[in-house]
Amino acid sequence: LIEYISPWMAVVFCLYIVFTSLSLMNIVTGVFVETALTRGREDKDVYMINHLRELFGKLDEDHNGKISWLEFEENLTEPRLLTFFKEIDIDISEAQGLFHLLDRDSSGVLDADEFLSGC
Repeated sequence: LIEYISPWMAVVFCLYIVFTSLSLMNIVTGVFVETALTRGREDKDVYMINHLRELFGKLDEDHNGKISWLEFEENLTEPRLLTFFKEIDIDISEAQGLFHLLDRDSSGVLDADEFLSGC
């Protein structure tokens, strides 16, 4: 058999094995990284929702389950609200516009559903 096959074919075959192994490891690593990134995004979303619920409770000063524009405006210097605005890339000067966008039923107040689904 050695008489019919060149020794250089062994080198080519070894390179093929190495290339195939590296390709397979690259695919496995890609799947692992994609799964980790997806779970990271899900964890961030859960954290954001919990953070927004806590922020809603803080903004709702009269504890009626709704935030009026006055309550919202009084808390515009609240560090957590400022952080939230920064995270969604909105300037504090656009707060009233955001409030009216979140107020889907145009009632002048935000309930928890409007606040959470809008944010």
